[in-house]
Amino acid sequence: MNEQCIDYHIAHVGDAWGIFRDGTQIGVRDNPADAIAFANFFADRETLIAPVPVHVTADTLLHRVIRDLRMAA
Repeated sequence: MNEQCIDYHIAHVGDAWGIFRDGTQIGVRDNPADAIAFANFFADRETLIAPVPVHVTADTLLHRVIRDLRMAA
């Protein structure tokens, strides 16, 4: 049986970062760190009320941006 879960996904949309909950866009942020914080905030709150697991995922471009930020720090 497939386990259901709630998925928050961060993806590059134009010149910004879109935050999606189960495929529906719920927010946009210009800064990748703000997009991560936004998605994590709502995912964290949802873990308290949801009877299923909650995941936060990101597209490959965000992974590269995070890697580059870490290298620059």
